[in-house]
Amino acid sequence: MAKKKSKNTELSTYENVVNELAISDRDNFKVPMSKVFGAGSLAKTESFGGRSLAENTAMVDQALANTAELQNIWNRSHSQWDWKHLNLHYHGDFKNVRQISAEINRKKSALNEAKWKHVKSEVEVQKIQEQLLNDDLDHWEKIELQIDLAEKQEGLADGAVYIEGAMKDILALNEIYEEYQNKFDGFTEEDFELEESKSHLKRSLVQCIRDVRQSGSITKGEQEYLEQIGVNPSKMQMRIREYVQDEATADTWDASLLHEFVNNVTDELIDNLQVDKVKMDLMGFKHEHNPELTHKPEVARKLENKTDE
Repeated sequence: MAKKKSKNTELSTYENVVNELAISDRDNFKVPMSKVFGAGSLAKTESFGGRSLAENTAMVDQALANTAELQNIWNRSHSQWDWKHLNLHYHGDFKNVRQISAEINRKKSALNEAKWKHVKSEVEVQKIQEQLLNDDLDHWEKIELQIDLAEKQEGLADGAVYIEGAMKDILALNEIYEEYQNKFDGFTEEDFELEESKSHLKRSLVQCIRDVRQSGSITKGEQEYLEQIGVNPSKMQMRIREYVQDEATADTWDASLLHEFVNNVTDELIDNLQVDKVKMDLMGFKHEHNPELTHKPEVARKLENKTDE
């Protein structure tokens, strides 16, 4: 009799979970917290607010259900605004496209991992369901399999939210990529190589401007970056100080002056003065890249042009 009483009281939590397996909608499967923490020997445990653990857990279930809809909005890494204003903030177009590629690959890897995890979970669910059909299972083996099944089914349901989040990010990045396709209408890896001096100088210029705004001088790290590109840091510091003074007294509140300054200085130093080529000559390197080590076909073609081909 003592053994039977122990079984009825101690297994109440497991039996509650087992009962939840009767539902057929596996996509929305969820074992409520109250079926575990608010059941069995824990049910009457004194908890906060002058309530029992069972009462508090039931309130938590209600709170989680009430806020679950929010995950449909905040289930991804960044908003579309974040992608465009923060993550793709390079002044060089090729750097932004490169960032899109890197972000897409990260999301692709996450989705691939989730994909195979989902496949394995589906297989495990089917395997456990078939094992449960075995009439030779003893009571404890059956309970353990039912718990495993509950965990797998709940994981499948929860995983869908994060899978959708990664999908949103990929679709948002693809939309931005298509906007760049309209801007470029095709480029090759060779085009990317040819633009590298300008891309790096633009990045360095923006960072140097921030240094001068803050302290009046270009920091040691940015001086080195300029030198690596082939620019005289002292002369650049004087030029930027003049710009910062003009920027402070300008009537405009937008960033158009910054973009204009960065583009003009970059064109002057790279196209006209060819400071990057001079640097390579001093180092004894060829300034030109090796076209045989680049991908030849164009990417980022306009969609209508891809169709025409």
